[in-house]
Amino acid sequence: MSIKGRSPFAGKPATRQTTDRNGNIAFAVEPRILTPARAVLAGFLSKLAGLGLLGVNASAVLDTNDVTPETLVVALVLTGIEYVVISKLIHWLFRKRVRLMLTLGQFSVRRFFGWKHYDRELPHRFALLPHDSTQAERDDEEYRAQEAQLQRKVVRKQRLYANSFHVVFEYLGQRNDVMTVFGQKEAVAIAARLQACDSVLDAFARQGHGTPLAPAQEWPTQPGAIPEHV
Repeated sequence: MSIKGRSPFAGKPATRQTTDRNGNIAFAVEPRILTPARAVLAGFLSKLAGLGLLGVNASAVLDTNDVTPETLVVALVLTGIEYVVISKLIHWLFRKRVRLMLTLGQFSVRRFFGWKHYDRELPHRFALLPHDSTQAERDDEEYRAQEAQLQRKVVRKQRLYANSFHVVFEYLGQRNDVMTVFGQKEAVAIAARLQACDSVLDAFARQGHGTPLAPAQEWPTQPGAIPEHV
């Protein structure tokens, strides 16, 4: 009885094992992300839609001849449910798909005008960096908080850039931004997935201490070796 475990490349970001033009193993990684700007716009439209839903449902209740506390509660609950659904839909529609390809020889990023390629045989690594505007946002928050304290007001903190990260490809010690992701959990998952694919490719290329997907991949093929399938 054989028990198959969960694939290390299951879940998000979407990852597909494929082959390059030479028939060697390759990985296509296609995360769908929110950038900080898209997150702000999606949030604004969600709030606008919420106000519209509240107005429509309130108008429908007031147009009835029998307005009771129960009908008001039902209208509020219905508005809340509709808001959650529409908000999730809006945020999903605003997600941007990023196309990445990792082969034995290259790491490639799909840009607007075509693919940009990096040589994987040169020293490189994937990393996750805080957004460049994080410190400026923090300084601005502290300044507004001090002003509010003098005026005895309460200021709500807006953590946009503090919750945004750059997924970068460090290439010969130089930073190359791959994408900017809103949401720490998603950013960490994407960076970890890219690093995992990179490690597996290193194992196949015998360039380092890569991670094989199966025990048979730990040794190179020898003359007279027994094939995996007979």
